[in-house]
Amino acid sequence: MDFFELLRYSLGRDKDVPCLGNTDWIRIYEMARQQSLLGILFDGIQSIPDLGMDKKLLLRWYAASEQIRNANEKTNRAVVEVCESLRKQGFRTCVLKGQGNNLLYPNPYSRMSGDIDLWVMSGEREEGRRKMDELAEKVIGYAKRRNPEAKALYHHVDAGMFQGIEVEMHYRPSFLNNLIYNRRLQRWFEENAEEQFANEVELPDGAGRICVPTHRFNVVYQLVHMYNHLIHEGIGLRQLVDYYFLRTTDNRQQTTDSGQQTADNRRVLDTLRHLGLYRFAGAVMWVLKEKLGLEEDCLIVPPDERLGKVLFDEIMQGGNFGQHDERVKHDASPWQKNIQRLKRDWRLMCYFPSECLWEPIFRWYHFFWRMRNR
Repeated sequence: MDFFELLRYSLGRDKDVPCLGNTDWIRIYEMARQQSLLGILFDGIQSIPDLGMDKKLLLRWYAASEQIRNANEKTNRAVVEVCESLRKQGFRTCVLKGQGNNLLYPNPYSRMSGDIDLWVMSGEREEGRRKMDELAEKVIGYAKRRNPEAKALYHHVDAGMFQGIEVEMHYRPSFLNNLIYNRRLQRWFEENAEEQFANEVELPDGAGRICVPTHRFNVVYQLVHMYNHLIHEGIGLRQLVDYYFLRTTDNRQQTTDSGQQTADNRRVLDTLRHLGLYRFAGAVMWVLKEKLGLEEDCLIVPPDERLGKVLFDEIMQGGNFGQHDERVKHDASPWQKNIQRLKRDWRLMCYFPSECLWEPIFRWYHFFWRMRNR
């Protein structure tokens, strides 16, 4: 059994118990660790009889899965409290990825959680570039009062630690390097914001209620998020597994009205083309179909084998968010990091030219933006 056989089985795609054979459990464990998938794979191995795994490794894996579960329970409580705290300060909140994505999983405690990403807005509806800039100033001001060392970026500001968990406050959910597509993206965020801040869900075990993006919004937004990470630092399988469950859940919830379903699909395709995401979406669909076993009717665009293989290679070499990429010097100086980014742009330019060509330009724009918003 190899890593992807176990992953497909753990996702519920393959119903038959995989043939163990000469399974290299240490290698599978290390791959799962690098890709932040220890929890979801442990769910799978619990239902496999006669694993033939070393007991020490099995206990180590069990301990890791319990840590993931405990971290999720802690984060569930923290995210409810931080949202309530911000509400009292006059902010509305919508939780991006994280605990919202957990709800897509069969076991919401098996997904490895990270920091808390909050899309925030003031009590009044913000529209237009000027209003969004005013919102950014307000959010940055609040974060710096809590944490004078808070670092503001174009789309979010570090709001410090809350119950030991890092919190990021987003005034823009994400961005694209291409300034033309980015302007369209920010407008799309503005047009769809109200629906996201009204989409309230219940967290497991009565932890409380939070607002999360709708499935329709996430189909586009999480592609943007993955695309952004691919270009800037790296992307891992956990983000692809999130999208796998997003698509399978979305497909189960879709209306039986074929006319409405066709209209929804056409709207998604139009949005992807409008934002320059269609080619990257094809790459993601190839990985989801060929490696994770996503069914044909869950694909949003035709799989692109050429780009999909490039994406898959980046995923396997870099690990989660590129943290295990041996091509990168992780303790590099600021100048070395800039050189490494240019090398990354050059490597990916043939496949995703729009974002790679614009990346150095956006970097300069971002530099002056940060100087203005210190």
